Amino acid sequence: MPRGRLIGPRDCPAGLMNKHFTFLLLLCSCGLLLGCWNAEEKAAIAKLKPTKDPVQEEIYAFRLKMRALYNNRRFAELEPVAAEIRQTKPLFGNGSWRIAQFYESFACRREEPESMWQLHDRIHQDWIAQFPASITARIAYADFLREYAWHARGTDFADKVTEEGWRLFGERLESARKALAEARELTEKDSFWWEVALGVARGQQLPKNAYDQLLEEAKAIEPKFWGYDIARASSLLPRWYGEPGDWEAYADQAAARPDGLGAEIYARIVMALYGYYDNVFRETNASWPQVREGLIAMRQKYPRSFELLNHTALLSTLGGDRELAKETFGKLGDSYLPSVWGEPERFVRSRKWAETGVQ
Repeated sequence: MPRGRLIGPRDCPAGLMNKHFTFLLLLCSCGLLLGCWNAEEKAAIAKLKPTKDPVQEEIYAFRLKMRALYNNRRFAELEPVAAEIRQTKPLFGNGSWRIAQFYESFACRREEPESMWQLHDRIHQDWIAQFPASITARIAYADFLREYAWHARGTDFADKVTEEGWRLFGERLESARKALAEARELTEKDSFWWEVALGVARGQQLPKNAYDQLLEEAKAIEPKFWGYDIARASSLLPRWYGEPGDWEAYADQAAARPDGLGAEIYARIVMALYGYYDNVFRETNASWPQVREGLIAMRQKYPRSFELLNHTALLSTLGGDRELAKETFGKLGDSYLPSVWGEPERFVRSRKWAETGVQ
């Protein structure tokens, strides 16, 4: 799932919002109907102000610039950018790793036609041809091939995937693995290599012990690169290769690492996975007190992140923490981030509960 970001476009947020909206309906006390808003609530919805996150806007501007260079095959300008980022390891103002956002810039949306995916394939191959010793070009290509594999497979359950879909899925994942193997032979190292490798390993259903060995190698290289932990936690969802309680146990383990991010990584994992549930704190072993600690710590580290403020309001509502919810909604006022809340109605209902305790 998510890489150097909180929740992003590759993680199907629209689908997850269906889960969120189910929770919203449960909060509705007038027969679970969409038209049940009273006049006061309708007025509150009308006053809401969809607001952009200044940090996200910086990230989008950076990605747009990188994408323009990529689209125009200006690889000679991309190469030094990646090299500098690898050396300095900068973060954006929400804790997102710039190197992850660099590679995210080249993503092809899964709904794009096959012709667009083929165009991307040619661009990546041109990049490698022009810079045969570039670790950046090979990691970018491996990441593309991993997504190209999922494009062939689709998002249906396994028994609904066509034979051709499975064939292309396997072939493209293997091509991604080979591109990563070539990159591994180069002298220069890149933190994002392991995130792509973990994604390929999940797709190829690498045995758990081998996957965990790859994860430990990644954490030894960059213990605070939180994309690794989210990749592992996501792979432990019951819909993938885990059993109920597995990803929560891993979140505890990640938070306990002496060289890690502590409560912050616990909160980031829950932030990445809560959309798979109506209420993650009721349906899993996720700990609201640990998430609360992590959210507060992140807001202190990244005070400019409007996204984190919105996540704090939402998760404190799910966690039943009226004190923190009321405080956070007080900071938000009528401003909200649509990518976190989905429908504005959910924001209004949650805020009303925080202020009055009434659902």
